[in-house]
Amino acid sequence: MTLIFLIAYYLLSLLIYLLIAAALISWFPIDPRNKLVRGLHAVTDPILHPIRSLIPPIGGISFDIMIAVFLLYLIRGVIAHALGS
Repeated sequence: MTLIFLIAYYLLSLLIYLLIAAALISWFPIDPRNKLVRGLHAVTDPILHPIRSLIPPIGGISFDIMIAVFLLYLIRGVIAHALGS
């Protein structure tokens, strides 16, 4: 069981890094047809879409990535606590 929690912990960490990368890429004029950009959006959009539908941009600023990272940190913390005990 510990191995499953450990794998989940590292997958959540990777997902957090991918979400941060998606946020950083959105600041630069990068071609959206780029394979890496499309792959990044293919991984992150299924997580961000439900948040976007619940919380629209406020004043032109979207908080979806921040909320997703916060929730993933919470889940990762619960898994870390389960691994520690």
